[in-house]
Amino acid sequence: MNDPIRELGFFLRVSEESSFSAAARSLDLDPSTISKVIQRLENRLGVRLFHRTSRVLQLTQEGEQFLAAAQKVMQALEEAEASVSPAVTEASGVLRISSTAAFARRRLAPLIPPLVQAHPLLRVEIVVAATPPDLFEQQIDVAFQSGNIPDSTLVARRIATARWHLCASPEYLARAGTPKTPAELRAHHCLNFLPGSFRSRWPLHDGTQIDTVEPKALIAANNGDVLATLAVMGQGIARLADYHVDAELKSGQLVTVLADHELDREPIYAVFASKRHLSPRVRIFLDHAGQMLGDR
Repeated sequence: MNDPIRELGFFLRVSEESSFSAAARSLDLDPSTISKVIQRLENRLGVRLFHRTSRVLQLTQEGEQFLAAAQKVMQALEEAEASVSPAVTEASGVLRISSTAAFARRRLAPLIPPLVQAHPLLRVEIVVAATPPDLFEQQIDVAFQSGNIPDSTLVARRIATARWHLCASPEYLARAGTPKTPAELRAHHCLNFLPGSFRSRWPLHDGTQIDTVEPKALIAANNGDVLATLAVMGQGIARLADYHVDAELKSGQLVTVLADHELDREPIYAVFASKRHLSPRVRIFLDHAGQMLGDR
């Protein structure tokens, strides 16, 4: 690697890690080597790229500007190399994907057969988890998540959408009546996610503002498929995503209520560690998932 490209690579790694020591560990180098390369880069540019204190390593304003340009250069270099690399067209090895059980069953599983058929050297492992996993600890390549993505070190690519419905069985509504306003939910049996989880709070709007209600559930669970089954059995009203209940809504086993009070669709993200140095299996899977799920 020539010196300018080497310097850019070191600069980007230090920016990602916010630490010379962490960057050195990730590159299996001595911290002094990293420091010298960054200092040489700063000398050549004639600007300071990092504020250095005993506690914090932070990009300067010039460092922020240089970071944006450096990322474009490295991305262009990677794309140029990928364009002539035979490996880019072939996915191999183990692809580990994580999502909730319902999303895995209704959305993720149908993606896999055509993927492995097109790439026979690829092996897929699906890790089902009720809560977002630690990608690094569990060696997850891609995790599907919705809502807020709190870890700013991860890349979140919007890849699909989901709409959440209030729904119940026709038998339950015939017995208990159909609520006309969110306030009337208090008079109904509700099926909900476990108390305290963000899914247990139901955001609804009245046309002017959003109100969040957390119904006291007759039965609660940490799994949407379980709640969907209970709703079909006539046990009450549940708030569930389309990938939990699309088949049941289509068959008429469930019907929606308070549809005028539902919020717009919720984005679903494919979350992965970095845009840089994506393996062919991850890149190909992300493209495949985007094509298959992007129109939902």
